[in-house]
Amino acid sequence: MRSFITSVSLAVAFFIAQPTQAQYSGNDDTIKVQEPLVSVNSNLTSIDKHPLHPFQKEAMTFYWDRNSKVLVNIIAKGLKENLEPTFGSMGNSLISKKPQSIGYQYHFRDRWTMGLVYAWAQVKTDTLQYPDFDKPGNYSSFQYVVNMNAFMGTINYAWYLKTKPKSTMAISSGIALGNSRIDYQTQRMSYDTGTAYIPAFNGGINAQGIQVTLISIKQSFKGLRNIGYQASLGGGVNSIGLSVGINYTL
Repeated sequence: MRSFITSVSLAVAFFIAQPTQAQYSGNDDTIKVQEPLVSVNSNLTSIDKHPLHPFQKEAMTFYWDRNSKVLVNIIAKGLKENLEPTFGSMGNSLISKKPQSIGYQYHFRDRWTMGLVYAWAQVKTDTLQYPDFDKPGNYSSFQYVVNMNAFMGTINYAWYLKTKPKSTMAISSGIALGNSRIDYQTQRMSYDTGTAYIPAFNGGINAQGIQVTLISIKQSFKGLRNIGYQASLGGGVNSIGLSVGINYTL
């Protein structure tokens, strides 16, 4: 009888132990189910390969601008008015290289940037003719070419700065100071193979350069991998009026 009771007790103990073991296994399964959730989060992080770099401290912005033609149009008009008394009626001067500038800005403070900018443009007169005194009735054909370049340091202050989940915008004002140069030269037309005299006018002028930016807006977009646009209104040796362009921030 005692052995029977002992056998029954062992059997009951065995069956009681079975649910406990099953519950323990259930806990293991629960832990294993949670593992893919961690993997999913890491995948979401890896998808974000192009985080937004707002216009804040230690960011850098590279840009290209198409500048206003007001300044070069003034120079072109001045060339024509000064040359017509000597060469007679002539056509308008040509803007052979449109005014442009490239530069970069380093955000050394959340709202302050400093950097460099290089600007250039070129104006050519209409084709001019000068008589060949060695061959009556023949003329030499040429142009006067004016190149404008400026290399300056810039500093800007963003008085409005806003970062959104998909874009960053800054509205600022600033100034650029440095060196400006105007080169002028006489260029015989390529189809003129003669060597007759032409009134050459060659040289260059170095001067201090200044560009004041009254207001500028720039914006970059996360969806475009931090590429954006910019526009500025100001005046100086680079341009007078509105300039527009694109930028890239890293």
